[in-house]
Amino acid sequence: RHSRLFLLFILLCKGNNDAREQCFPFLTDPDDHCESPLEAYKDIVPLIEKLHSKEKCKIYDPYYCDGAVKLNMQTLGFPFVHNVKEDCYEVWSAGSVPNFDVLMTNPPYSQDHVPKLVEFLSSSAMQSKPWFLLMPQWVSKKPYFADKWDKKAFFVVPKRRYIYYPPKTFREKKASDVHKKSSPFVTIWFVWGGSLVQTRQLYDFFKNHQERKGLCDVARSKNGLRDLRRKGKRKRCDS
Repeated sequence: RHSRLFLLFILLCKGNNDAREQCFPFLTDPDDHCESPLEAYKDIVPLIEKLHSKEKCKIYDPYYCDGAVKLNMQTLGFPFVHNVKEDCYEVWSAGSVPNFDVLMTNPPYSQDHVPKLVEFLSSSAMQSKPWFLLMPQWVSKKPYFADKWDKKAFFVVPKRRYIYYPPKTFREKKASDVHKKSSPFVTIWFVWGGSLVQTRQLYDFFKNHQERKGLCDVARSKNGLRDLRRKGKRKRCDS
């Protein structure tokens, strides 16, 4: 089945430069094609640096869009990022996961991609690897995440909403610039340090140092996220 899909991929893309940029060896949803902004990665770089040095850290992003994650992370000093145009589910099932230190990704939000990613977090391939997942805030309340990770992982919440831009020609033109570039969901970082002890250390570090810079808040649980939302609404009402 995989070979037939790959052959179809080759036939569709052959001889068409514009189409080749948009062709993938797996089914995609056009609305999933958005690259994460550089600002989002800047918010978690201090946390990654608490775990590994920039020069040696091997980052694995299993979901390919247009390759901007590698350029963004190289700009921030991380030369080793595995993000290639491949079906990550085929890779996982074949036991061919690349060697890495940190899983960092913004998965597609359509279909069942997010539940599949959360399931992968408990796989033998992950072992005790740290992860940083840029996902919609509502994922924190889903049983497939909350039952396993609530009050274990923590959340980095940007005070300004991240803006996502699709690569050129990857989507149909939209009448509104807002719909063209913004995720319809508020997205935040879901963070796990590899163990409860390391996660707590990362949380304390961010709370004591990074949060003071005023760019992001931090929450320990889905209830903590709820309290941040209420706090934000009160501020807007008071202003």
